[in-house]
Amino acid sequence: MVKFSKFERLFNPMPQTIHKNTVLWFLIIFMTGCFFSMRVFNDGVPGWKRIIASDGLGYYSYLPALFIDQDPAFTRVTQQEAKILGYPDYKPAYLVNSGDKKVNKYFTGEALLLLPFFLTALLFSTLTGNAVDGYSFFFQVFTGLGALFYLFLGLFFLRKILEYLHIRAVFVMLTVVSVLLGTNLFYYSLWQPSMSHVFSFFAINGFLWFGMQATRSWENKTAWKAGLFFGFVFLLRPTNVIVILLTPFLAGDSKLFLRFLKDILAKKVAMLIALSTFFIFCVLQMAAWYWQTGHLIMYSYGGEGFNFGHPEMLKVLFGYRKGLFLYTPLALFALVGLIPLAFRNWLQLLSMLTFLMTGTYIISSWWGWDYGDGFGLRAFIDFYGVFAILLALGMNMFRTTAWITACLAVLFTVLTINLVQTWQYTHKVMQTNNMNEVKYHHIFMRTDSAVINCLGGIDEIPNHNIRMAAPFRSFSTDFEKEVEGWSTLNTVESASAFSGIHAGYLDSVHPFSPGLAIRAGLLGKLPATYYLRGEVMVRDSAAGASNDALIVLSMDSIRNGKNWWQGFKMNDIPVQSNKTWRKITFSLMLPEISNDRGILKVYIWNTGKKPMLVDDFRVWIYGEGR
Repeated sequence: MVKFSKFERLFNPMPQTIHKNTVLWFLIIFMTGCFFSMRVFNDGVPGWKRIIASDGLGYYSYLPALFIDQDPAFTRVTQQEAKILGYPDYKPAYLVNSGDKKVNKYFTGEALLLLPFFLTALLFSTLTGNAVDGYSFFFQVFTGLGALFYLFLGLFFLRKILEYLHIRAVFVMLTVVSVLLGTNLFYYSLWQPSMSHVFSFFAINGFLWFGMQATRSWENKTAWKAGLFFGFVFLLRPTNVIVILLTPFLAGDSKLFLRFLKDILAKKVAMLIALSTFFIFCVLQMAAWYWQTGHLIMYSYGGEGFNFGHPEMLKVLFGYRKGLFLYTPLALFALVGLIPLAFRNWLQLLSMLTFLMTGTYIISSWWGWDYGDGFGLRAFIDFYGVFAILLALGMNMFRTTAWITACLAVLFTVLTINLVQTWQYTHKVMQTNNMNEVKYHHIFMRTDSAVINCLGGIDEIPNHNIRMAAPFRSFSTDFEKEVEGWSTLNTVESASAFSGIHAGYLDSVHPFSPGLAIRAGLLGKLPATYYLRGEVMVRDSAAGASNDALIVLSMDSIRNGKNWWQGFKMNDIPVQSNKTWRKITFSLMLPEISNDRGILKVYIWNTGKKPMLVDDFRVWIYGEGR
């Protein structure tokens, strides 16, 4: 007979009679309430007009392109997205060249899952006289509701898995709540619901649940369900098919796994059903490619790909930019679940370790290992069901009140960190993609008004097509003599210069520093994109003088008569020291340049107007690979 701790007797006096769906219903009511209050009854940003956003635009775009526009070129879709984003010269990043045609690089799984919600929105829009364009009120709202629907199904499957593994009821409850409120799954369910991660969370958990059934009883009805969800896993994010590596874990032990392998060979009809079900999803994707390009099989990501020879595993797991264990510490705590596996079942342990290491290796090998703007390392969200299983297994081994109390303390801590960091991210305290160690520690767990919009600096990862072996062009000046491309504006002789006897001087009368101004035609062949890296030495003559200074990059008529301007705070965090030289570094991708007569400018704008010096300004420009 199982003995329960004092904690379990207090909060779970009748473990076998608690209604299984109580926690799920609570989460459904809570999340739905948050969604309507934040996204529907909020006219500002992020209101309902931006529910379909970011990468979600690409995943969703199949639906209006097919069912409203009948346009495989996504021309009308592009126009609608430009309108809602407010970017007249908008070019969807998800459309890549395939010969003389464009192809949506994302797979069709999310669009397939959202189809019932899209059709419902189409009906409501028609009946109420709303615009039937795929992006008006009902289309946006039902997309968000669709994401919540699959979130709850994913949590439902997770609960079923934990109960099947004989996890005690109290820990099932804690795990389900923790995986939602203790991870960035919470953020992506409400603020970025059109991204693929919530849908992949659902599909992988469904595969794990029905995979467990299939490994125990390989019959026709279990085979097609496992094949169905494996198909969804593939059609949402192809690399996620590595969940197949968890098959030994799902089987439970070596005897059951060997019996499952024998059943696969013996029951060929069930195997044929599973493969045929999965093949339907492959056909759907090939049909989508054929509709767009006339080709059945292709690699839709263009020049993007993996750098398997140089995975950024340490940065992905522990880095201050997006590290999984820093921004989602619950994932680190979940690894305690490996301990009972190590003592109980070597096959399950080996299967789990193989999956975790392979998944981390693949995620960290992608050329953009930080996965762009976003809260935390979002590529792991898809696998949070697996981390949740480990978390539950780890907690389930605790029997005494002392250990369970310690476990609760850790859970409370990591949930608090996640919720505070979510608040920081949504209130412009945390940056979307430029965090580093200094910035992270400066804002850690702070919610005071002083940290809102306080961070500066920019450190972007170069695009996959940029050749970083050597710069195409480099420009530098120490202000000691005239250098082609550099202005001598506001250069003074100073005994405090960092090198030599001259430096740039900025104050209320002289707000602009000496800067670089070069014709775009000197960079290379156009049109093209370039990556710019720079550094400059800065000295505050008065405390905090540089806190309001911006590094500015601009170009008039960068393309089609459009001007471009970008300014960002020079200092990573506010500083109060003065009369000390500091090196400021920055790097970013420039937008596509097509006008060879445009003038690229790089300079400092001292909006605070307090006195400061600059010296030794350097800029390197890297171009597309040749």
